[in-house]
Amino acid sequence: MRFDISKIGFTEALAVTIAVLAVLLFVVWQLAASPVVPEVRYLREENDFLAGELNTLKNRLQRMQARQIVLERETDVMRQANRLLRSQESERQAELNRLQSELDFYRRLAGTGGVQSGLDVYRVEIMPTDSGRVFQFVLTLTQNIRRASIISGRVRLDLEGTMDDRPVTLNWPQVSGSDTPEPAFRFRYFQQLEGYLTLPVDFSPTRMLVTLEAGKQEKPVQRSYGWSELLN
Repeated sequence: MRFDISKIGFTEALAVTIAVLAVLLFVVWQLAASPVVPEVRYLREENDFLAGELNTLKNRLQRMQARQIVLERETDVMRQANRLLRSQESERQAELNRLQSELDFYRRLAGTGGVQSGLDVYRVEIMPTDSGRVFQFVLTLTQNIRRASIISGRVRLDLEGTMDDRPVTLNWPQVSGSDTPEPAFRFRYFQQLEGYLTLPVDFSPTRMLVTLEAGKQEKPVQRSYGWSELLN
């Protein structure tokens, strides 16, 4: 009986080991139960050979197990490296987006890139709070630097949505949650306004209307934003 150990895989090696152990047990039992006969010498030689094969298989199994541990560690290191690279890429993309946003903002102020607007809404942000019905808003207003004059006025916020399966529009007194006056602005180049919106229990918002009123000398500026887009 001869085995080519170098061609045996991990599963095959385990099966062969079990088979060799069974043969060894059978041989030992034969030696203990049978009288001494001329074949004893042959059986002893066979037993010595099988013992050597078993030892070789055990050594191979140990090497394969050690190699498996090394491969698992290498795989874990690769996974951690990939997670780190993805995280760094996300941070880099977020930084690029921030810089691009700032560049767009200053271009708007300077009136470059074909942007020559006067008073305008640059950005509207809506952020949830601990209460499911209360939301914080941040409005960023801008004016072309070339105008170089202080502008003032008020912001009118209206929310479109549904209540009791009917379309409704709520104005500032209905969503401010108090007697808080409408947001007012006064700036030369840009200004941020912050506040809170308190929605009625049965009201589901779909759109926000932002209107900037700067007096008779300025035409009102109105912008419309989808509520779900603002939350995202």
